[in-house]
Amino acid sequence: MNIIKSVVVAALASTALVGAAYARDAGVFTVKLDTPVAERTQYITQNTIWTCEGDTCRARAQHAASVRACRQFVREAGVRVSAYGPEGAELTADELARCNGDAAPVTQQASN
Repeated sequence: MNIIKSVVVAALASTALVGAAYARDAGVFTVKLDTPVAERTQYITQNTIWTCEGDTCRARAQHAASVRACRQFVREAGVRVSAYGPEGAELTADELARCNGDAAPVTQQASN
């Protein structure tokens, strides 16, 4: 009986450690800048501190990758971006164009 308890406790402990390791990596965003920064720089947008070196900025963001969040970063940093978001969930080319202000806003016209 003690062996079974030990195995169960060990399995639960390892599951908790794996979950903590996964949580540590979740939410890491990367932004690729069109124009590299000359020296290490930090920006704060959406309660997130971005650390930039060269053409890459990284942060542990607590928000979703969205055009709105990307626009706020671009506005604060004053530079266009070529990538925005966590690995595997980056903004699309169309979303990046809107983020950088390349696309005209989509408007709908009411009809009677």
